[in-house]
Amino acid sequence: MGKIIFDKVDFHYPEIYTPVFSKVSFSIDTKWKLGLIGRNGRGKTTLLKLMGGELSQTGGRIKADTDVDYFPYHYSGEDTGTLNVIKECIGGLYGLEQHLEDAACLEKYMELDGFGMEGKIRKEARKIGLKDHVLDRKFETLSGGEKTKALIISLFLKQNTFILLDEPTNHLDSHGKEELGNYLKRKQGFILVSHDRAFLDSVADHILSINKTDITIEKGNYTTWEKNKMLVEEYERRTSENLQHEITRMEGNMVQKRNWADVSNKQKYHFASNSRTNGVQAYLGQAKRSGMRIRKNMEEKKKLLRNYEETRDLAFGQEEKEGWLIKIENLDFSYVEGEGLIQNLSLEIREHDAVWIRGKNGSGKSTLLKLVTGEISHPAVSYQGDIIFSALPQEISLGGCRSGREFLETGLENEKEYHGSRQVCGMFDITEELLNKPCSTYSSGEKKKIYLAKVLSRRNHVIVLDEPLNYMDVMFREQFIRACGLLRPTVLLIEHDDFFLWELATVVVNLDENPPAHVPCTGKCGEL
Repeated sequence: MGKIIFDKVDFHYPEIYTPVFSKVSFSIDTKWKLGLIGRNGRGKTTLLKLMGGELSQTGGRIKADTDVDYFPYHYSGEDTGTLNVIKECIGGLYGLEQHLEDAACLEKYMELDGFGMEGKIRKEARKIGLKDHVLDRKFETLSGGEKTKALIISLFLKQNTFILLDEPTNHLDSHGKEELGNYLKRKQGFILVSHDRAFLDSVADHILSINKTDITIEKGNYTTWEKNKMLVEEYERRTSENLQHEITRMEGNMVQKRNWADVSNKQKYHFASNSRTNGVQAYLGQAKRSGMRIRKNMEEKKKLLRNYEETRDLAFGQEEKEGWLIKIENLDFSYVEGEGLIQNLSLEIREHDAVWIRGKNGSGKSTLLKLVTGEISHPAVSYQGDIIFSALPQEISLGGCRSGREFLETGLENEKEYHGSRQVCGMFDITEELLNKPCSTYSSGEKKKIYLAKVLSRRNHVIVLDEPLNYMDVMFREQFIRACGLLRPTVLLIEHDDFFLWELATVVVNLDENPPAHVPCTGKCGEL
């Protein structure tokens, strides 16, 4: 293949002139398996769209020696067989098949190996864990995970193409992630955005990190990058206190010199001699130059803090309610008579429980949340009095609001909840400036943080979270798990990131077993 080169690239969105990137330069080899990481809102998706040509830089130069294609790939004709959708994504093969009597179409079809492509598709499908019968179904009937796999194999069957994968593991269960990881291990020539450290470890051979002050590329997987980052941060952590003290001292010196200059300036009486006046003016000039030197030195000291980042502890708006809150006794539920989705489940949820619902896609996890919260009523579910739920849905929408601030102001009961949500936003690094920006400029992670800040600040007895870690950066995940460990809120959640959930869960409900197993534990459950 070749190289993709960014040379002093600038970019800002038309609505907002705050730069996303300024004078960014780097070069990547298109044979690499590159992991792209960075905190929410740093510009990961924007970087991919610049590489793929969906966005144009506002300055600098981007050069690619090969074709580039982007996932998620948006295909409009979903009322079509999955095999034909995959063919169409590979250079329009399905459309060409309809016009093979045309010499130009036939030539293009043969150039793309159209006659041998179905065999290649079925072979790739088996590698990624898609069964043959899935290819024969209509694309619109596939699950989210099946659609993801189908579109990914279509991209890798394109010739001489560097693939941009933007969070492909979202909504995949643990087994689906494993299948996708094993598939990508055998491929090369892609860049992958993911906040799942275990997945990155299994796939990536280089890491591109969008940091607080720069962009870096390192050889190795996520763990290698993290170890190097921890060494740098430990050095910066040890020096930051001294640097802050020195900056404070410099600021004090600058104020003192300014005060001296003001006093000297007041001594310029109209009857003073020329020599005295000249002396005062010389002193004022010296004080000004000294202040400029101090300011320059302060900026240099501040630069030494570079990419050192820290998180603050979260707070929740949960009310106490002692004892058991929700009881489920011998629950059987199905949408279609005779096809039991959930069978013979019994569970008691108590104050401070962190209940993790596990299971493959389609096992009934989201349905169980609806049953517990009363969205679907069932006589097997009972409550201790009135239970207030505060819920984060799987798909996030800010409800047509123009800004994050407007979203936070809508639907809260009182000023306390509003101010609480603003405080939690601050803990998530969602600034006042960002809250005032149009919602259309937010990344998926920023939208989710703003929504979650509102969920955590509402009055509640139980927090319900449906895949809360999708789109969320690693620092947020660590922050969230730490807060739950310290504050012990009652929480009911679905999540596919095993690495973090073993640290949090006190009860694990596994819907893959029949009857569903629920295992009590005290955090750090280990493999069950």
